[in-house]
Amino acid sequence: MTLLAGCGHQVEQPRPLPPVPYAYLSLAACKAYSSNIIECQLQYGTDFGRQRLGPVQNRGLSIGLDGGRYQVESCYPVERIQKELPNFVCRISVSASGANAGSVLVKGGTAVRLARILGDREQLQYRWTPDKWSRLRD
Repeated sequence: MTLLAGCGHQVEQPRPLPPVPYAYLSLAACKAYSSNIIECQLQYGTDFGRQRLGPVQNRGLSIGLDGGRYQVESCYPVERIQKELPNFVCRISVSASGANAGSVLVKGGTAVRLARILGDREQLQYRWTPDKWSRLRD
């Protein structure tokens, strides 16, 4: 009888999630377009309920067998072209492995919804009101 000493299966520890609210932000439903452009849906929530915040686009991301799921690790605001509309650059990683996948630019309506989740006071307090000088009326 041969005794196998020292052989053991190394148990992989699950990778730690980023801090809240980033732990609930992910990219999913990625689609490839021409010129290597990938469009993914930025989502907020858990497996029990997700809210789509909108599309983001990037070059260089890949769509794997899992449909191209990415975890948002962190976001930081970048210079705004229009003062009232936020822009963010978010660092992302591959959900399955935790490998760095680069970053994505979040802009437009997607960035406004993300800003509200991140607690941007300007976006939380903003309420659209019709222009009182507009000739367009309902």
